[in-house]
Amino acid sequence: MLYGRSIGTGPTVDLAADTRASTRGAHSPLGAAGVLLQSPIESGASVLGGSALATIGYFADIFCSYKKVARIAARTAIMHGVSDAVVPVANGEALFAKLQAQHPPLWMAGRGHNDMPEREVVAYAKQFVEAVLPDCDL
Repeated sequence: MLYGRSIGTGPTVDLAADTRASTRGAHSPLGAAGVLLQSPIESGASVLGGSALATIGYFADIFCSYKKVARIAARTAIMHGVSDAVVPVANGEALFAKLQAQHPPLWMAGRGHNDMPEREVVAYAKQFVEAVLPDCDL
């Protein structure tokens, strides 16, 4: 399982989308059963400065998840606060639309970037893991 939150979703998407054979043996992300993204960013530049900065800083933006997310073969779940002022929910919605193997998303109405109830986040994550790994005893 791979998990990323906020800016951490950039490296998580990068790992999950990497289709090259790993030279690190059994720790290859190619074997990931699932990917869980919480408040994901489409690109670092767009979150920091909107579409203008994303266009200007295109070549320097290392977190271009919008270009990579469609390559993720593993089942992927996204949770996002609908009222998120740090990373607008449109980021999560756009990434979700590009997924190959979608898991029903969790859009939390009235919640922002840092006030998603832990109980609901953990329950969603648990439900996702149980759906991806049905023989897992959680």
